Amino acid sequence: MATADARSELTCSVCWEIYTDPVTLPCGHNFCLICIKRTWEGEMKNFGDNPSCPECRRRFGKQPELNKNVTLCNIAKQFMFNEPQHGWTGVPCTYCDSPVPAAKSCLHCEASLCGYHVRKHSKSPEHVFTKPTTSFEERKCSTHRKMLEFYCPEDGVCICSTCSLVGDHEGHKVEPLSEASEKKKEKLREILEKLSPEREETEGQIQNLEQCRRNVAAIADWETERVTDLFRDIRKRVEALKQQVQNDILREEEEVSLKLQDLIQQLETKKDKLYNKIHHIEELCNRADPLTVLQERESETSKQCYDTDGGANMDRMKYFLSRYLGNAYDKDAHKQ
Repeated sequence: MATADARSELTCSVCWEIYTDPVTLPCGHNFCLICIKRTWEGEMKNFGDNPSCPECRRRFGKQPELNKNVTLCNIAKQFMFNEPQHGWTGVPCTYCDSPVPAAKSCLHCEASLCGYHVRKHSKSPEHVFTKPTTSFEERKCSTHRKMLEFYCPEDGVCICSTCSLVGDHEGHKVEPLSEASEKKKEKLREILEKLSPEREETEGQIQNLEQCRRNVAAIADWETERVTDLFRDIRKRVEALKQQVQNDILREEEEVSLKLQDLIQQLETKKDKLYNKIHHIEELCNRADPLTVLQERESETSKQCYDTDGGANMDRMKYFLSRYLGNAYDKDAHKQ
């Protein structure tokens, strides 16, 4: 992580490589000497001697003096010299006898260089450094086998110096790669300026929706708990009502049963009396002596035959049963 942070601090924002002969502008930003020169050369067509900083876009009244930042240059060189030791880049130095990891590749020379040979290499503008690579053919014109140095806006392709003079691009307005790249970066920055607010707005919408989702979940939890408590209370009330109704049924059953038991007891007593009366009358009927039959008091016999209250007892029993059964029917109808 520390190495990545150091590389970020030592990277030129124009070529995105470690500084080579870095210079510091009045605004405080640093660039490779060759990178800032090429950038300003492209701006001179539109702004003359009033170049700007590629980083903060501050425009200067006149072209500042480009003084080499010696301290930053030494730090960049030391970092570039030490960095390959942390791992094999896959590209060896062209000038070392034994395999040494390359730190940079020179597009002009089509050679890869270790940290030592980078410091010794030519610093002229045509010697452009890039990260270690063996694919130099990708940076050459497929027609003339020369390095790609210009960009044709009309056709949207990178071309070599010969392409701009003859062939399909003859007469087209072309731009140095650095200038065309800077223009494209400017357009990309404008796109970023438009996309950044949209991204922030989208993030805000996501946060709002996330909060809404949390609110919905909280409300659902509260409603679930409330309904659970409600049905728990309903169950308690139903259970209490059930117990009360059962108690009422048992109480009424006991009350009616006692009354019916009393009536049954009375009827049992009456039944015994009737058995005795019937037996006595049967004896009289079976007597052979007329005198004894006639001497039996007729009033007593009649009383024994007709002095009964069976009908009243049955009416009382029917009354208790009808009232009890009627209450039961009423309760059942009320439930339905």
